[in-house]
Amino acid sequence: MGKARKSTDRKHDKVKLTKQQQQNVAQMISLENRISVCRDFIGLWSRFFKFFAEELHDQEIKPEEEKAFFQTVTMLARKHFLFTELMDDAFDEGDKVIDVLAQTVSLTHIKNMDEGTLSKLELDWHTIFLNMNQTLGRLVRRMPGGLKLNEALKQATEKAKEAKAGGGTKPSGFLSRMRKPKS
Repeated sequence: MGKARKSTDRKHDKVKLTKQQQQNVAQMISLENRISVCRDFIGLWSRFFKFFAEELHDQEIKPEEEKAFFQTVTMLARKHFLFTELMDDAFDEGDKVIDVLAQTVSLTHIKNMDEGTLSKLELDWHTIFLNMNQTLGRLVRRMPGGLKLNEALKQATEKAKEAKAGGGTKPSGFLSRMRKPKS
């Protein structure tokens, strides 16, 4: 009788993808889509900062503000995996994003932080923000054609929109739920 293989002893089995799945993956990892995802995540990261960029110590935090803050943090957490996976070697600060999110459980919590902790939180946010923008710059420089920055961004955005809208290449399942909700 042969020994049963443990799951840790098995080599990774290759998964066969259908043509549609292959097209979805190709669209997802395209440079234009990576640029689009990066820009969207940077925008969400900026929106996140606006909540605590103002002086919170002197203001009353309303329930609707807490709710909006919670929704933004939740959206960042949900999109974090996709962002870090698509950025691959261009962005290596994914753990730091989670660290900042973990420190900001609510606006009330931020309001009650001591000045030193809040200053470090803001510094960490800015450092990550700069690294995200450097990542975007690295991706844009990979665009063919030697275009100027604004032209390359425009071209990448247009191509990403075309790919998402065209010929059934929209991702299904969990990837479609990762999209930004309608405002």
